[in-house]
Amino acid sequence: MNRQNCDVKKCKLLKEANDRLNSYQLCAEKSLQDLSALNTLYEQRVNELSTIINIFEYINSVKDYKNLFSIINDMLLGVLGASTCTIFTYQGDGYRVEVSSLPRKKAPVMDSVGNVLFEKYLQRKEAFIITESEFREDFNVRDGINSAVAVPLAGKNEMFGIIYMEHTKKDYFLEERCRYLNTLAIAIRLSLENARLYSRLEEMAYFDGLTGLYNRMFFNKEIDNCMGNLKKLGLPFTLAILDLDHFKNVNDTYGHLCGDIVLKRVADIVMNEVRREDLVCRCGGEEFAIVFRNTRDTESIYNRLEHIRKKISEAVVRYQDSEISVTCSFGAVSCTLNCKKNSSEDVMRAADEALYRAKGEGRNRVCMIIS
Repeated sequence: MNRQNCDVKKCKLLKEANDRLNSYQLCAEKSLQDLSALNTLYEQRVNELSTIINIFEYINSVKDYKNLFSIINDMLLGVLGASTCTIFTYQGDGYRVEVSSLPRKKAPVMDSVGNVLFEKYLQRKEAFIITESEFREDFNVRDGINSAVAVPLAGKNEMFGIIYMEHTKKDYFLEERCRYLNTLAIAIRLSLENARLYSRLEEMAYFDGLTGLYNRMFFNKEIDNCMGNLKKLGLPFTLAILDLDHFKNVNDTYGHLCGDIVLKRVADIVMNEVRREDLVCRCGGEEFAIVFRNTRDTESIYNRLEHIRKKISEAVVRYQDSEISVTCSFGAVSCTLNCKKNSSEDVMRAADEALYRAKGEGRNRVCMIIS
């Protein structure tokens, strides 16, 4: 009997040991599964972070602010696999389409989507899923679209844009994807802010501080563009150089402050008398340049220059107790389809020669060359 009890006791101990072993094995297997899941999640996070870093480095190298939106839009379609992607920005009277993968004719419909997004979700600072009932009720989404997400591009003090993506698959945009989008949105926002700042600095570099006109640097670029368009597309143009006559006398007699007032007045007159597509620059000192784009009628350009010349000569600048008038001379060269000039330097040299001729013939006149 004692032996039987001993055997029973041994069996019980063996069973308990086996149960503990099985329990340890199950626990180990679960730990391995959890570890594997964590490792997979870790690899996913590393891949996501690596992707975001690569995206940030790439888009941060793009300095063209407007072009950057198209690059980001295309990138989001490729990385996230969205069916459509649209970026809205604030454009004075509301949030409008900046860029979209949808056809251009869809833009008016998408503009209304942008305004609804900002009116209804303005307080949200993170990516949010738009439910099926919401986007069908609020956004008049097209047939075939079954899920959507919005990603605000919010800075510290402003929300200057929002990314809106759609997909044909239901529940394509999950909370996990939103977390990734939030991180990605930070990189996109920083890149856009950098590009916008660079664009503003570049614009400042192209403007004359006194008159607000484009400066010599921008003028040189535009003449190169005009020469390229003439050779490639057959688009003629006219360059006119305007120089104020005896302007040194104004500065010597009334001072440079008065001279600056006269220069600004001349700049305003010229700007008011040219077409919207024409370009007016201050090249330095009392010299201005006008680039008339796509000018096939050279006679009308000559008449316009004569009109500007008369307007300037008739203008009176009142400074302290004095009334000051100035005249100007024009040297112009019209580059036609048969233009013999080979470079922008040749064109500027020809305009200068015409200006010297106008000065030599008595000033306050227009001298024009047809090339």
